[in-house]
Amino acid sequence: TANPAARAASPSLCRGSVWWRRSVRQRLSSGCGLRAPGGSGRHDAAGHETWRRDGAGDRNRRPRRGRLERQRRLQLQACRGRRRFLWGSIGRIPLAKADFREYRRRVVALYGSSLAVILGNVLEWYDWTVYGYMADLISELFMDGRSTATWLVFGLSFLARPLGSVLLGWVGDTWGRTVTLNIAIWGMAASTVLSGCLVPGAPGATAMLLALRVVSGISAGGEAAGVNTYMSEVGGAEKDETLVAAVGVNNISGALAFFLANIISLAVHQLPRTQLLAWGWRIPFLLAAPVGLASVLLRRRMVETEDFKAVQAERDIAIKEADSENDDCLERPPEQPTEQQPLEQQPATPLPPQLPPSVASAPWSSESSVSSLSSRLKKKEGRPQEIARALALCVIVQSASVSWNYLPVYLSQWLRTSCGFSSTAALSLTALSKIVQLVMTFPVSLFGDRFGTISAMIFGNVASAALALPAFLLVLLAAGPSASAAGEPGAVGWPAQALAFVTMGVLLPACMSFFVVTGMLYVNSLFPARLRGRGAGLGYGLASAFGGFTPAICGALADAGAWLPALFITLLTLPSLAALLWSRAAAARGTLAVYQRPWLF
Repeated sequence: TANPAARAASPSLCRGSVWWRRSVRQRLSSGCGLRAPGGSGRHDAAGHETWRRDGAGDRNRRPRRGRLERQRRLQLQACRGRRRFLWGSIGRIPLAKADFREYRRRVVALYGSSLAVILGNVLEWYDWTVYGYMADLISELFMDGRSTATWLVFGLSFLARPLGSVLLGWVGDTWGRTVTLNIAIWGMAASTVLSGCLVPGAPGATAMLLALRVVSGISAGGEAAGVNTYMSEVGGAEKDETLVAAVGVNNISGALAFFLANIISLAVHQLPRTQLLAWGWRIPFLLAAPVGLASVLLRRRMVETEDFKAVQAERDIAIKEADSENDDCLERPPEQPTEQQPLEQQPATPLPPQLPPSVASAPWSSESSVSSLSSRLKKKEGRPQEIARALALCVIVQSASVSWNYLPVYLSQWLRTSCGFSSTAALSLTALSKIVQLVMTFPVSLFGDRFGTISAMIFGNVASAALALPAFLLVLLAAGPSASAAGEPGAVGWPAQALAFVTMGVLLPACMSFFVVTGMLYVNSLFPARLRGRGAGLGYGLASAFGGFTPAICGALADAGAWLPALFITLLTLPSLAALLWSRAAAARGTLAVYQRPWLF
C-alpha cells in the first residue's frame, strides 16, 4: 500500500473523504490490505494481498481495529497540522485557500450584484452617523446646550432597534427577506429627511425629533438584520465559500456612510457659525433624499433568497399535508365494534409508513399525522433553550463589536475636547479610519473565508484590545494637557496629530475590522433559516442598544479621566473573547448548533 503521509498530501485523500471511506470499505469486505499479526500475505490475480490461514489454526481475519486507528491518526497528522475544531471536516479545503483567483472572481461578482443592498444600507449608517457628527449643533438648537441629553437621544434610536428587529424580522421570516428591506428603506429615508425639516424652538420640536429617532431606530433594526440575513443566504450552492465576503457588504456600506457623513459634516462646519445654526445644519439630513430614492428604485428588482424559498416550500407542503389529513379524517367514518369481534381484538387503524415506533403504537388521529410530526421534529432545530443561549452569545459578542464600530462617532469629539484637536483635524482622522476599514474588507473576508469566522474575530478582538489603551495614552501624552486645559482647539502640534493619525486612524481600525466584519456571520450561524430573521435581528438589536450608548458612556467617563474611554472599550472585549472561545470549543464538541457553514465556523 502507499505511504499514508503521501496520500494525505492531497486533500481528497484525507480522513473522511470519499476515497478514504471507499478504500477502507473495500479492504474490510475483501480482507486485503494490511498484514495482520501472526499471519502471512499472498496476492490474488488482481494483485491484491489477501489473507490465508497459518498452521496454528489461525483464522483468515481482517486487519485489527488498532491498526486502522493508527493509520487514521497518521493521515490526520499528515494534513499539514490542521485542527479539526478550526476547519471542521479535514477533507474539505476552503476555496480561499485552494483557488485564490476563483475566490476573488466570486467576491467581485458578489459585490457587483449587491448595489441595491449596499446603497440602502449606506442610508442606515448615514442617518445616525450624521446625527453624531452634528451633535454639537443639535445640542445647541434642540437641547439648550446639554451634550449629555444629545447623546441620550442618540442612544434612544438604538433602544428601538430590538423592536424593529423583531417586527421586521417576523415579516422577513413570513413574507420574505426582500419585503423587510423595502419596508426598512422607506422608514429610514423618511425619518432622516424629516429631521432636517424641523424648526428649532417651535412647540413640540424636541418631541418630534425624539419620535423621528424612534422611527429611524425601528427601521434601522430591521435593515441591519435584513441585510445580513439576505446576504448570507443569497448566492446559491456556492455561497458557503464567500460567506464572510457576503456579510462584509455591511462593512462596505458602513464605511462609505461614515466617509460620506465625514465629508459632508466637514464641509458644513466650514460655514460661519450664524449660517450654520440658521440653515447649514439641515444640509446633511436633506441629502439623504436622493440616496433613499435610488435605494427604493433598486430594491424593487431584488430577488428572494434560496434559503427562504426552501423554507416557504416546506411550509406549503406541511400545510397541504395537514389539509389533506383533515379532509381524510372528516370523510372516513369511524369503525364501530361488532358483536362477532371484541373491541380489544379489532385491528388497529393502519398508520402511514416511516413513523417512529413511539408514534406507531399510538392510535391514529389528526394530532399524530405526518404534518404534526414533521412540525414537532422541525421545532427541535430552535428549542427555547437553544435560542436563549444563541441570543445570549450574540449580545455578549456583538456588544463589544458594535461598541468598537461606533467608537469613531465619539472619537472626533474626544480629540477636540480632550486633546485640543481642531474640528477639521478630528473629522479628517475619523474619515481616514473609515477609509482604512473599507479597504480592509477584502483582506478580512479572505482571512475569514480561509481560517473561519471565530478565528478572525478572536484575532481582531485581541489585537484591538492590546492597541486601544496604549494608543489613547500616547496621543494624550503627545498632545499635552495644555491645549485642552486652555480651551484652544487646534493648538496641538503636528507630531501629536501624526501619531494620532497613525495609531487611531490606521492601526486601530485595521485591527478592529477583523472583529467587526465577521461579527454578523457569527450571529446568523446560530439560528436556523426559519428563525434567522427574528433571532439574528433581535440579538443584533439588543447588542446595538448597548453599543448605541457607547458615546454617552465614554463622554461621561472622559469627564473623570481622558483615558477612561479607552479602558472601558478594552474591558468590553474580555467577555466577548471568552464567549468566542467557548463557542469554538462547543461547536467542536457538537453541543452548539451551527446552521451556516459549520465546517468552517
